[in-house]
Amino acid sequence: MSKEVHYFVNTNGSQGFRSFFLSNFGALNPLLKLDNYPGSLVEDMIGKICTRADEKGYQLEVIHNCLDNCPEGVILPQLHSGLINIPAYIDYGYTLSRLMDDEAVQATRESLVLAHKHFQNAKKIHDDWEKIYISHMNFAKLNQFANDTILELLGPHTKNQKGSAVHRFFGAATKHGPVDYIENLTDDMGKRYFIKGRPGTGKSTFLKKFAERAVRNGFRTEIYHCSFDPDSLDLVVVRDLSLCLFDSTAPHEYSPSRESDHILDFYEAAVQPDTDEQFSGELLQLSGQYKEQMELAREQISKADSIKKQAEDSVLLQINPDKLKNSVNKILQKVFVQKQA
Repeated sequence: MSKEVHYFVNTNGSQGFRSFFLSNFGALNPLLKLDNYPGSLVEDMIGKICTRADEKGYQLEVIHNCLDNCPEGVILPQLHSGLINIPAYIDYGYTLSRLMDDEAVQATRESLVLAHKHFQNAKKIHDDWEKIYISHMNFAKLNQFANDTILELLGPHTKNQKGSAVHRFFGAATKHGPVDYIENLTDDMGKRYFIKGRPGTGKSTFLKKFAERAVRNGFRTEIYHCSFDPDSLDLVVVRDLSLCLFDSTAPHEYSPSRESDHILDFYEAAVQPDTDEQFSGELLQLSGQYKEQMELAREQISKADSIKKQAEDSVLLQINPDKLKNSVNKILQKVFVQKQA
């Protein structure tokens, strides 16, 4: 059975809508862009692609929609081909939807704008949360801990080639709440490093330094950004070394389950030990306020998805089954076309 990896290229978060579309799809040829196909048709089409890819032994990358977590795209790395559905509420370029006064599209976008505002409120609260730990951080110890770890993991490993990076999200704030594919992305790694800590304790900065070093050392590096704050990193994967490191704190908290798993505790390494106890009341209040804003954002994401699906239901009634079948067959042929050497 071929390996399937799952991730997101788009997110709704504290910076509004952010996309790593080009980082993942920009170099593909052929790349098939579906223009606002109903989600159920896209999911069925991707299912057919996955079945055929599995039969032929091709690797697969499945990209998920950040509203409902359903598949919206697929990449076959060995064929340098891919398919992606672009919903009307996403403005990727000169699509027809930009010229139309579509009430459903407008209502979907309005709900997403409200979600972004709640994410922004949550980010301000999160910043105050971080300040508590930053003010009780021993930065000299933190830097030493980070540098020693990077040297230990990457120091002796280099490749005689130019490194590269691809940028993605391993999770998203969907209508179902936080969803992530950490287990899927890391299950075949020989060594997994679970980064523990608190907001502001240097986890993302460490991951950025690690990723930069991995690329400098010649490795193709998968860099997974935080869907809530895309300027921060949550996961770095170096498959050539069978190695990954990720932020294993809420809302994507995991614990080691294999002998080869390791914990990197940034709180223990560099934060004043009694900080949690000293500010317990304030931290509890900030946590509650943060969760409240995130839930309000989720409600708007759910509303946007509901509006989108209602519009899709009306489109599905107008589709000719025979034309759809012919279109799907042509798409499958193009996705699996073999390049001439």
